[in-house]
Amino acid sequence: MKPLNGHSGTERFKLVASLFQTLDLDTIGNLVGLGADIVMLVDDHDVVARIFFADRSLELYGLGSAVGKPLRSLVTMESAQKIDSMLSRDPDHHHPAKGYQVNHRCDGKPDLPVVYTAHSGKDFPYTLVVGRDLRQQMQDQQRLVETQMELEADYRELQEAETRYRTAFKVSAIPHLMLDGEKKIVLDANAAAISLLSNGNSISGKAVRELFHKQDRDRLIDSLGEARHSGSTIQVDDLRGLKGDRLSASLRSYRENGVTNLILSVWPAGDKQNGVAHRVEKPVISSAVSLADLPEAALQTDQDGQVLAANTLFLDLIHAPALSQVVGRNVSSWFAKSAIDMRVLYARVLDERTVRSFSSILTDNLSGERSVSVSARLNPDNGSVQLIIIPQGAGTERIALQPSNVPDQAEGFANLVGKVPLKDLIRESLDVIEKICIEAALDQTNNNRAYAAEILGLSRQSLYIKLRRHGLEDYRPGTS
Repeated sequence: MKPLNGHSGTERFKLVASLFQTLDLDTIGNLVGLGADIVMLVDDHDVVARIFFADRSLELYGLGSAVGKPLRSLVTMESAQKIDSMLSRDPDHHHPAKGYQVNHRCDGKPDLPVVYTAHSGKDFPYTLVVGRDLRQQMQDQQRLVETQMELEADYRELQEAETRYRTAFKVSAIPHLMLDGEKKIVLDANAAAISLLSNGNSISGKAVRELFHKQDRDRLIDSLGEARHSGSTIQVDDLRGLKGDRLSASLRSYRENGVTNLILSVWPAGDKQNGVAHRVEKPVISSAVSLADLPEAALQTDQDGQVLAANTLFLDLIHAPALSQVVGRNVSSWFAKSAIDMRVLYARVLDERTVRSFSSILTDNLSGERSVSVSARLNPDNGSVQLIIIPQGAGTERIALQPSNVPDQAEGFANLVGKVPLKDLIRESLDVIEKICIEAALDQTNNNRAYAAEILGLSRQSLYIKLRRHGLEDYRPGTS
């Protein structure tokens, strides 16, 4: 160790110890306080003999009148044991290197988080307790958590919006192709386009010219170039597909990641409406095929929940090797964690025809659990129910019952009496009441999460867990 002012490292510690013995207690406290927020001198009975702090706002937490009081009486109940451990005189007692984080209470304000370390010397009559105020660090952490929650909420909204539009694109009876504007290849095509322009094989990645008759390819490519540099829709008539059908097409350009791409819509010649839009007399794809083309896990069931059909994405989601292991089973088989969920969902879909973003917990065939969002639609023609299941972010837990208001909640539970065991109704109603109480606390505290946790009698960590469980991560007062 490099000597300092002629003293070696060992000599420096001896020098500091000797200097402390020559100083009075106030000078020692003020000197140590230059690098700390709170400094206490605690006697052998764990009573505060001196206290020093620069921020006068700390007096609100009882620190201004701390002298003469036991240190453990100045902190919250759960922190008292940490104070006892920190002031232990047992030579074999292990003290954490980072100190002890405790909370000082204050009526009407969030707790004061402080991390303390204790130091004692053989010839020094007091234990020197040095504290660092963590309020700013906690605020930064809370802002970070809130920002992360907002990002996760935005990502979920973006994911749900993408799913809606991709679903509309895939199940549309109008043939659409998304084209690379420079390479003139097919980026994506819906089932109607695949059925019209090929023998059912995928056409993604193929050059669009290869989907039409040789004599019409040059005219089509010229039209693609015109549409790419034009702000209006370009229509091309009298094209022939590989099957020999007479076709009409419209071309529209759009921007994607700084590149101009194209949307090609195709329909049989003469089948027009309003000059550009077109119709198909009967759907190109059946309900069974539409499940296979959906971009998310999907099921088709009867009104009792018996599975009639499922796509491969659902098989992947539940780790089922074959469709035969799914068809004929009840959908509640994969939602046994919350048995009431599916009954509530089906009761709602029979009344409302369409239910969106219904949250629940899915259990796969390997006993793994994950949070999912379920959207359901009742087919009035045959009475079947189509479910789209979207996995939520890892570690996200959201309550399954999220009706819009209390009367709706009461009515929903009343409709289930006689259909669901009373213990399940009580369990779910307690969850709803807990959610309402948390929302009320956030409203009263203007979304101050730390203060809301205090008036609810929870730790901040417990509150954040419940916020995620009830889907309230991005809750703002007045938005319920």
